[in-house]
Amino acid sequence: MTEEKSEKRKIDRIRDSAGMFTVGDESDGAVKSLATIGGRLYAIKDKAIYTVALADDIDPERSREDIPNTVQKVFDLGSSDEIVIRSLLIGIELFRKDRLQEPVDYEAALTYVFNVLRDLISAFEISGAVDKFIAKERENSIKPKGGAVALPSYPALYAEVKNFIQKLDHAMQNIFNLACVFYGEETLRKAGKWLDGLACHLAAALPPGNDFIGFARELANFGKMVRNNRHCIEHSRPTQRIELHDYRITATRELLEPSIAVVHDETPVDLTPVDQFMHFFNEQALAGTELLMVFLAGHHLAPLGQFQIGVGEVPEEQRRVGVRFGYLINFNGKPQRLGLDEIQSDAR
Repeated sequence: MTEEKSEKRKIDRIRDSAGMFTVGDESDGAVKSLATIGGRLYAIKDKAIYTVALADDIDPERSREDIPNTVQKVFDLGSSDEIVIRSLLIGIELFRKDRLQEPVDYEAALTYVFNVLRDLISAFEISGAVDKFIAKERENSIKPKGGAVALPSYPALYAEVKNFIQKLDHAMQNIFNLACVFYGEETLRKAGKWLDGLACHLAAALPPGNDFIGFARELANFGKMVRNNRHCIEHSRPTQRIELHDYRITATRELLEPSIAVVHDETPVDLTPVDQFMHFFNEQALAGTELLMVFLAGHHLAPLGQFQIGVGEVPEEQRRVGVRFGYLINFNGKPQRLGLDEIQSDAR
C-alpha cells in the first residue's frame, strides 16, 4: 500500500462524507430554496441569496485535503422580496427537467432568469435611492433669504437616470435571450426585429387569438420603449432625447420635484416625476418577466402519462415561498399543484 494511495483514500473519505455547514446567519432567515444555475449552487434564504461552492467544485482533482466549502452572499434580497419571487423563484418552479419538453435547455433558461434578476435588482436599487433622496428633501422647508430661495438639487440625477435606463435595457435583452432558449435565436431574428420576432413567430405558429400572441406583442412594445429610452440618452439628437429637470419652482410658487420626458417619434413619454417613471418601468419589466415564463412553460409542457397538466395560478393555500404560478393537475375537480414542497439538503 503506497503513501499516494493512502492519501487518496483519506481525501476521498473527507470529500465523500456527509457534513453540514452554515449559509449566512440567522438574520437572513431560513433557506427556502436551492437551485443549480450555470453550474453553481444557490441558496435562497428569506432575506439574502448565497452561492455555495463545495470543495470538489474548487478542487475537482481532489489534490488537497484542506480545501474548504465556501459560501458567498450575492444579493441582499431573498424569498421574502417580491422581485425574487416573481423572477428567480418562479423560474425555479417552472423550468424543470421533468416538466419541460426534451429539447428545451432548462439550465440555460434559468441562467437567463438569473441574469434578468441581477439587472432588475440593480434597477430597483437605483429607483430606491431616488425615492429615498426625494423623500428626505420633502422633509425640508424652503425659506426665502435675501430675496432668493435656495432650491434643493439632485446632482446625481442624470447619472442615476442613465444607469437605470441601461439596466432596464439589459434586463429586456436577457428576456429576449430567454425566449431564444425555447424558440431559437435564428428563428426569432428571421421572424422580426428583437422582441417583435417572438410576437411574429407566435402569430404564425399559434391559432389566432391565442393569449400568448397578445402578451408577446405587448412585451415587444414595452421593449421598444425601453430600447428607445436607451437610444435617447446614449445617442441624443433633437428628435431623440431625454429631458431631465431638477427641482424647480413655478410662477405659482409650487415646488416641482425632479421630472423626466422622453422625446421620440415612436415612444414619447410626457413630463413625469422621475420616481413615478422608474416605478412604472420596474413594474412592467417584472410583470413581463413573470408572465413570459408562465407562457413559455405552458407551451412547452412535457407529457405526464395519461394526466392532463397545465400552468396556471396556484391556489393560495398551495403556494410555496409565495410563487403565484405553477404546474397544476385536475384532482377531483380541483386544481392541485405539482411539485415537492420540502428542501432536501444538509445546508442550513
